[in-house]
Order: sequence, then C-alpha cells, then structure tokens
Amino acid sequence: MTDKIAPDTPRYLVVNADDFGASHSVNQAALRAFHEGVLRSVSIMAAGAAFEEAALAARGLPGMSVGIHVTLVDGRSVLPPSEIPGLTDERGFFDESPARAGIRYWIHRRRLRGQLEAEIEAQFDRLEDACLRPVHADSHHHLHVHPVIFGVLCRVAQRRGVKWIRIPPGPFWTALDSLPAITEWAVFRALKVRNAGTAGARGLLSARTYGISRPGRVTEDYLRGLVSRIEGPVSEVFAHPDMDGAAGRAELEALTSPRVLEAVNSRGLTPAGFKDIVQKV
Repeated sequence: MTDKIAPDTPRYLVVNADDFGASHSVNQAALRAFHEGVLRSVSIMAAGAAFEEAALAARGLPGMSVGIHVTLVDGRSVLPPSEIPGLTDERGFFDESPARAGIRYWIHRRRLRGQLEAEIEAQFDRLEDACLRPVHADSHHHLHVHPVIFGVLCRVAQRRGVKWIRIPPGPFWTALDSLPAITEWAVFRALKVRNAGTAGARGLLSARTYGISRPGRVTEDYLRGLVSRIEGPVSEVFAHPDMDGAAGRAELEALTSPRVLEAVNSRGLTPAGFKDIVQKV
C-alpha cells in the first residue's frame, strides 16, 4: 500500500485516462491532455477498436505511464468466443451490464474462473506483443474488484511485473452528490478491505482513488475542488476524456485547464504516472 512510500518523498497526483484505445477520439483526447495538461497516465484496452493507434502513441511517449484496462464487460474479448464460451456471445462481446456480468461470474464462478484468467492473460499478452509493459492495472467499469476476479487479476499482475492496482472507492465525501453514488460507494467499500489484503499479499500497491462517482462528469470546478482536499502521498484521479460528446470534451477541458494545474501546484502535488513513483518506492 502507499504507506510503504518514504515520508520525505513528494506527494504524487496520478491523473489517469481510462479507456485508452477504445476509439480514435478517446486516444486523441488523452494525448492532448498529456501534452497540454496534468494527465500523465493511461489505461489501455487490449481489445479496443483503436488499440493499435493507442499502442503506437504510447510507445512514442516515454513520459507516459501505461496500465492495462482489463475488460470483462461492455466490450470485446481478445480470445475467440470458442475458448471462453461462458464469458461472451458468439461474436466475442461481453455482457453490456456490469451487474448482470458480475452476478453470472459469481453464480458460475467454479466454471468461469479459468476462462476469466485465460482472457486476462490474453489481454496482457496483447499489450506485451505491442511492446507495452503495464505498470498498473484497473478495469472497465471497475469489475476487477469482483470477488471472483480480483484475486485472479492480482495473481496475473504479479507475474507480469505490475506494481499498482486500483482499489476503489475514495473518501466518502466524494460520493455525496447522489444516492446512487452513495450506494456504489458502499458496495466498493465493502470489498475494499478484503481486496487490499489480497493485493498486499501479492506485493501490489494502491493509491487513494478519486472519481468513482463522477464518470463523465469531471469538470474544471470539480477537479479544482477535489485537488484542494486530496490527502495522502499518492492519489489517483481517473477520467474519461473524449473528443466526441459533451461529457468527454468537458473532461478534456478540465484536464487541460491552467487553473487546475495552478491548483495542483499550489497544493504541492507532483503530477506523475505510476511508473515514475515505482522508481522511488
């Protein structure tokens, strides 16, 4: 966990773009946020429609930290459907609903655990085949915190040299804007203690996470307010910038806002990617 970081090190802020590789517009937004804003980290989707473009861009940017955005819901698999028949339809698509997928993965856990591990391994393989070695791991819709999946991912991540894994949620005050956000926070909080122990046993670190209740709603005002309350030596804010759609463009504007960068600097936070922090742990 982050308490292993020496107390005299800087306070790091990792701003991460999820869904890198999902589309050309997502890729371009993340790259702009990297070049013009506070973003230093991306989580790449191995089976994303624009994966090759994302991988090429990441290889050309040594200052960008790359993680894996494990996808087991609302997306496409890397393995063919014949190898993971319990996870996808005949076209290779996972269930679009995190709730339905999570329930099925639990009910049929004995039959599906091996298929889940095979698909996770295949997603890591695709990144490595593209000469990308992920330093951190998270997942689409945070499904990796699922009781069946989290241990599998930690085991694979440890073998692959991953150092950080996302364990939501963050502080309770980040979920106070709506009842659904509070409910979601409570679910993730119930899983957090167990998952933190599993990650620690595998030598995986985790940052304090912010943004769980704000998908598609990360604005400049929200980021500035959040930065003013961030605590701890390593904090992660994840976002979903996109050149298409009002919500994605608003997140891009927030991530490239000079006022956000000013707020970060005034709090003594150092924008970083997870790979930068690993070198100092």
